[in-house]
Amino acid sequence: MKCVRKFDARPKLDGSWKFIDDYSYPEMIHGQLLYSKCHHGYIKKINFPENYDLSEFTIVSSKDIPGENIVPEPVCDQPFMMDKEVMHYGQGILGIAHPDRKLLLKFIKETKIEYEELPAITDIKECLNNPDNVFGRELTIDHRTGKKPDPHWDHHHKIYYTPHQEQAYLEPQGMIAVWQPKDKIMFVRATCQCPFFVKEGVEAIMGDSIKEAIIETSEGIGGAFGGKEDFPSLLAGITSLLSYKSGKPVKIVLEREDDIRITTKRHPSRIEIETWTDPEAKKIMKIDIDYRLDAGAYQTLSPVVLARGVLHSISGYSIPDTFIRGRLFRSNTPSNGAFRGFGAPQAFAAMEAHIDEIAAGMNINPYKFRKKNIFKIGDEFPTTQPILENHLSDCLERVIEKSNYFQKLEEFKEWNKTHKDKKGIGISIGYHGGGYTGNGEKVLNSEVKVVIEKDATVKIFVANTDMGQGAHTTLAQMFFEAIDHPREKCLVQLPNTSKTPNSGPTVASRTIYIIGNLLRKFAFKIKDELEFENLEEYVTSNQNEFPREFRMNFVQDPSVVFDDENYVGVAYKDYSWAACVTEIYFLADTYQIELTKSWNVMDIGKVVNQKIATGQAEGGVLQGLAYGLCEFFYKSGYGRMHGFTDYALPTTLDLPEIDVEFIHTDSPIAKGLGEIPMDFPAPSVRNAFHNATGIFIDEYPLVPERIFKHLKKI
Repeated sequence: MKCVRKFDARPKLDGSWKFIDDYSYPEMIHGQLLYSKCHHGYIKKINFPENYDLSEFTIVSSKDIPGENIVPEPVCDQPFMMDKEVMHYGQGILGIAHPDRKLLLKFIKETKIEYEELPAITDIKECLNNPDNVFGRELTIDHRTGKKPDPHWDHHHKIYYTPHQEQAYLEPQGMIAVWQPKDKIMFVRATCQCPFFVKEGVEAIMGDSIKEAIIETSEGIGGAFGGKEDFPSLLAGITSLLSYKSGKPVKIVLEREDDIRITTKRHPSRIEIETWTDPEAKKIMKIDIDYRLDAGAYQTLSPVVLARGVLHSISGYSIPDTFIRGRLFRSNTPSNGAFRGFGAPQAFAAMEAHIDEIAAGMNINPYKFRKKNIFKIGDEFPTTQPILENHLSDCLERVIEKSNYFQKLEEFKEWNKTHKDKKGIGISIGYHGGGYTGNGEKVLNSEVKVVIEKDATVKIFVANTDMGQGAHTTLAQMFFEAIDHPREKCLVQLPNTSKTPNSGPTVASRTIYIIGNLLRKFAFKIKDELEFENLEEYVTSNQNEFPREFRMNFVQDPSVVFDDENYVGVAYKDYSWAACVTEIYFLADTYQIELTKSWNVMDIGKVVNQKIATGQAEGGVLQGLAYGLCEFFYKSGYGRMHGFTDYALPTTLDLPEIDVEFIHTDSPIAKGLGEIPMDFPAPSVRNAFHNATGIFIDEYPLVPERIFKHLKKI
């Protein structure tokens, strides 16, 4: 658990580290998108404002696309731009560029589009409650015994809803495209998570008009959380088309208002859970789960999010009779996409709330009921994958101990008898499978490259980006610590698709788990191959061998066998585990929930860098607590959001004390960390509110307006 300081800490503090809007190129012009202000309809006419010289503007539409007008995705159904029927508010219609950014924004604002409006679905419940609104492949995990429930078993049936969630990264989406006609190269500078995804997108839209697209990230990426996984491909495609047509470098950096309105968000969900519980054994014997996601207007990444959500939907409980059904639903809103947790936070928000509902109905303490049902060695996931460790139970035991859960339970019970304001305490558990689902990592076949220079500097080439999470520090650390090499002589290079092999995207809690562990293994392999004890001394003595390049591919463990059609087998080789206890104070007069403290215990295996890991965990926990407490779009109609005055992010005044502890750190491998802190905190807030008031609310977040409306119905 060494605490190596982030290599980019100082340049970020002194302002020398470049983010996308800090880059400039000779003769560069500025671009923006003209997008639909209609949820669904036909474009009748585009009226450009008068008193502008249109010859000064570069304008591209779908008719200018030399390649394909479809963004490459797991499901290729989203156009880069539309010229006839628009399917959602925020859909791209034109790309427009001009040397003067202020004038460009004014021109776009004054451009008016006439539509023939068509029926549209923009309300989450209208989208998700209609069983005829399904599109895409249905997923099922069928582990049913065929036996009918015992009539004496306790029956619970509930529907839970979660909303959109905004990634709220510090830096809006941005791209710079530089057309190089001599070499027929389209160079793109990107703030993105997945450079090779962007490369595929640019090469799709440009087709044979270019020889190659080269994608290089900016030095700094101001946050992403999944929001810069898929949308950058669309933005880079339009930016490249503008550069190609104008013959000049083009920069597009979205205004915050536009970023909120048109980019991908967390999928809203409707999760219906029906359970039958043996009251004597205190065991859930049978469960049916209907897991629904609002995909937006196009499927794009949604089937992958659906898969992970379905695979995590049972939470951490062993239930012998299980049936899980997962479906996507269409709405006339921008396509929803990747967000930290990737379908799992919705699953835990429902199941962890449902566990407390069952416990309350049977008059059992929520902790004791969890202990009766929690995964243990010898149990199985619904996919038949065996449980090989009791680490989830260990996390729960430790967090109960740290939080003085039972003592507080009694203290709050006495307090609440005599006070109008209430105190509450709630539990939740969670887990997250590391890496791509099932056979994904095998298909990806990630490759890393290392170049050792004549001065013994080690240059690491990976496609995984550092978007503020410290990945390039910890990846380098895993390499140089393995062979005891000086940290200042081991550097991760800026991802560039012409120099960097495809080590896969920066998603799915795979950066440290897959690529970091691969680099560590690679370091030992190089040491064995060259037979050195000290790399610096070896390089000095063998100058004629350097610089020298080494490459290595990830090889999937043969035990990972997964049936993608029937969802049977090993979905993820390794899991990170977690448990949480959250304490709240409920203000009866204002219907507000104040977060007092959150205790979180996680098993993420070997901790590479204690400070970076703790920072990641604290940030993720706060994001998860906000998902349960305050974050959602207040105004109806998705496209009517204007900024953070309409979206309640937690501030420092809302920040509770967050306690994080990692256990089982003697593990030989570092497991996934990035996503699991987001997975489980939201239901702990909801469960704490129930503990404080005796009231169950089955829709997130628990904002004062929702609590007030619920109380008025009682």
